[in-house]
Amino acid sequence: MDNIKNKRKRWFFANKLHRQALLLVFLAAFVPTIVVAFCLYYLIFNITASEFGIPEIIAYNIIPAAQKVSTILLIAAPITIFIILFFAYKITHKIFGPFDRIIRELDEHIAGKRKGHIILRKGDKFWPLAERLNKLLDKAET
Repeated sequence: MDNIKNKRKRWFFANKLHRQALLLVFLAAFVPTIVVAFCLYYLIFNITASEFGIPEIIAYNIIPAAQKVSTILLIAAPITIFIILFFAYKITHKIFGPFDRIIRELDEHIAGKRKGHIILRKGDKFWPLAERLNKLLDKAET
């Protein structure tokens, strides 16, 4: 099942399903980040200022803290989201690429354009399915 000639045609998104999965992962990382940032600012400004009697004086002391929080969020959030998307891409590409390949090769077998086994790359997640389909194709050819 391992073949050196079996290379990806696209480097980024395998198909529409792959784009949808990565969009879901991106939103799952991005939306909570925005909510946390909003809650931090709400906590810093509204709750702290309302608890003390002189909000103007406190605001002057809170602004430097808010600037530090902003700097940390502007640096940490994109890096964290990028790391999450990187690992999600690596995992989902091993799922959605083989999915398309199995469907394409089965269509070629049905049309009579192809004989032989379905070939996947080492580490692809549909490897057990491809093995069983290859056994089924062997039985159908005999």
